[in-house]
Amino acid sequence: MATIIHPFLNDGVEARAYQIRSLRSALTSSSLMVMPTGFGKTAVEWMIMAEYLNFGNGKILLIAPTTGLVEQQQRMAREMIKLDNAQISRYTGETAPAKRPEIWNNAKIIMATSQVIRNDAQSGSIDLSEVSLLVVDEAHHATGNHAYAQVGDLYLEAKPDAMVLAATASPGSNERNILEVAQRLGIERLDVSRREEPLLEPYSVELENIPIRVELPDELTTLIHPLQAHQNEEVKRLQRLGFLAPTQHLTSKIIDAAQKNASIAIQRRDARGYDAARRISDLRRMHLLIDLLKTQGVKSATSYLQRAEDDGRSGDRGTNRFVSLGPVHNFRIAANDLPELHPKTAKVYSLVTQQLEEKPHSKILIFTEFRDTVENLVASLQSIEKADVDKFIGQSSRGKRKGMNQKQQLEQLNRFRSGEINVLVATSVGEEGLDVPSADLVLLYEPVPSAIRAIQRRGRTARQSDGTVKTLITKNTRDEFVHSAAKIREERMYVLLERIQKRGRLPRRPPATNDVLNNFRVKCSEDEIIDAAEFLQLEIERLVTELPFKNTEKDIQKESLKTDSTKSQTTVEPSDRRPRNQTGLDSFFQNQGDEIDLNPVEHRKRESSTISSAQKEIETMMEEVNHKMVLDHRESSSTLAAYLRSMGFDVEFQHLDCGDIKITEEILIERKTSRDLLNSITDGRLLKQCHNLVKNCIHPLLLIELGEVGSAVHPNAVLGAMSHITLDIGIPVMMTKNTLETAHFLSIAAKRQYDLFETLKKSSSGLLDEEEINQKIASAKKEIELLLSDESYQSPLLERWKNDALETKIQLLSTVIGIKKNTAITLVEHFGSLASILTANRKQLIEVENIDSNTAEKILQAISMS
Repeated sequence: MATIIHPFLNDGVEARAYQIRSLRSALTSSSLMVMPTGFGKTAVEWMIMAEYLNFGNGKILLIAPTTGLVEQQQRMAREMIKLDNAQISRYTGETAPAKRPEIWNNAKIIMATSQVIRNDAQSGSIDLSEVSLLVVDEAHHATGNHAYAQVGDLYLEAKPDAMVLAATASPGSNERNILEVAQRLGIERLDVSRREEPLLEPYSVELENIPIRVELPDELTTLIHPLQAHQNEEVKRLQRLGFLAPTQHLTSKIIDAAQKNASIAIQRRDARGYDAARRISDLRRMHLLIDLLKTQGVKSATSYLQRAEDDGRSGDRGTNRFVSLGPVHNFRIAANDLPELHPKTAKVYSLVTQQLEEKPHSKILIFTEFRDTVENLVASLQSIEKADVDKFIGQSSRGKRKGMNQKQQLEQLNRFRSGEINVLVATSVGEEGLDVPSADLVLLYEPVPSAIRAIQRRGRTARQSDGTVKTLITKNTRDEFVHSAAKIREERMYVLLERIQKRGRLPRRPPATNDVLNNFRVKCSEDEIIDAAEFLQLEIERLVTELPFKNTEKDIQKESLKTDSTKSQTTVEPSDRRPRNQTGLDSFFQNQGDEIDLNPVEHRKRESSTISSAQKEIETMMEEVNHKMVLDHRESSSTLAAYLRSMGFDVEFQHLDCGDIKITEEILIERKTSRDLLNSITDGRLLKQCHNLVKNCIHPLLLIELGEVGSAVHPNAVLGAMSHITLDIGIPVMMTKNTLETAHFLSIAAKRQYDLFETLKKSSSGLLDEEEINQKIASAKKEIELLLSDESYQSPLLERWKNDALETKIQLLSTVIGIKKNTAITLVEHFGSLASILTANRKQLIEVENIDSNTAEKILQAISMS
């Protein structure tokens, strides 16, 4: 076996041409490496880590989605990388926050979960600019609000020249998701390896994928019929009301759309919206119950209803209403003492028994979507004599259902790896990264709609030896639709990757060069050691000749061209289809190929210059807002901090006694999502929080991130609360669409506050000197002395005082007595003072110009009443 030689690699790393090809790409620029499960993505990660250790600058950070994968990566890296074990550290939530900075400072290679890196980077406990290489295992998670994507954002912000190796077997089944992964991780190059390639073929083990179809028994169909009939009636009713789209096959996506329509109706004060929202909520539960019966079994369905009843007892009116529906109540009575009727359970029992009888040392993995099914299968399979069965589930707990913590998960994996357990029943938490070389059989209790998850599940077998995957599919149910969709999406994934490369959706990069492999050599035998680049070229020449690769998409295109060429059709040029003198798009691309300069050095120089100029401009702009934003520690799990950091703010987490965001001591903001707003209205927290804001700062603000409000609270209650907060308590209410818009608003608010301080600063910098101040004081003193000593002295200040006094008298008379302004002016001019006017009699009033006896009588009455 040929092995890799490198100053920082231990002996035993097998030399494979396709891995060296991927390494070459990864060392040239940030790459997304797509490689089938079981072909050694981890080996490429070891090699690039070794090369960066050879560079000798910065830390190497690897992030993985689960603690089990982090532990596995650390264990294998310590075996393969020539470095002191103490410098290859694990960095997860199991370690106390106070101890983690020491681990970070002392380690050279850090294996971590993404959530911990995100939280510590946002809090300032670690500096991501110290990382010279980021390795992202199972990189397809880097989308949306996932911690992977947030770590990517933080790293690219901290280190503009970041180098990233993102590894996955399945980046996504649509172009948008693949491009988002690339954008969030700063990917510049795609490196795709397919199982059918000549370079991979010698290392491919047989993966037998067998769908096993089962039929629902009549007894179970009879149980389902009343529930199905009720669901059909509700669907028709909602369709008549216009909330549900016409459909022959009800899906969760269609129900979600109906729920959105109901929410819109409620916001428009349409009374039908409330009834529709309740019905859609029940329809969603009924749809899930029927799916459980058709794809999982009676036991899983009854467990689901039992949990719904428990939720109802704790105050959930929606679940109370659902379990009290006639068909649901009757089903529970009928199913109470029934054994498991679904054929899948018996089929799993039969397949496990058969496998262990034929191969007693086999390891078997069983995947299912639901924890209830995990519990039922474990209980069923424990009666098999040769089976040592246990479960592997996630960490989340709800009510009486407890999850497995990180320590328990690691122990369970080690027991499975060592053979203490030979049958492991897992939920989706076990889909990624389980390194079990002898997982001979994988049973999928149901197919999954995601291409990513389908690949991950199958990847748990045939990693180093032949394996079998068997998928249980219930005929004429959701299983069949899901199975077909997963296959189509998986096949489409490779087509999308090729399309992205062809269309140049990623930054244009020169081809990878062999000089990045100079530190790698390959030991072919005891007497023969050659350069890695030479080994790669020899393997390409040997394997491509022996095992020509058939690219399905290209072959189809070639066949299409052949077919077209056999038809005697006249070719019409694009210019012939256009009106005369009209320019076509093809005119702009003529002779463009000769102008493209792909010289790697010059290309990189120009690009670096452009990036540097852009970065300087951004830094100049952001220097204007050099402000610290304080967030409450409860906001550490949100994406707000990451967005604010990307806008140039120094974010600090503190325990705030009041509010969630502090811009300055004068500005406190209470941030709420729509759901949190409704909850705080119903439990009374909102008004208390708002009163505390008013007490603790000069400028309080309530900020609401809009979303699906739902139907639990009447809109009038929300509007009433908002009007009370705004008009009575005096707190402005600001609404934003999402967290990103919130971050933009906060940056603008901070900028305004900064501008205010700058104005004050400029004003203060323009203060008078001491001599000018003394002159002004002397001038003011002289003015006051003249006012006091000389009654005939007229000054602007005295004139203003007289006018102000006159206006005050007129306003008081108009308000208290209720007379017109002109009349009030006449009275003041005649009597001089308010006291004289208020004590005047009828005769004195009549003597005033334009005041007759009736007016005088009204004035006297008004004075006496007041």
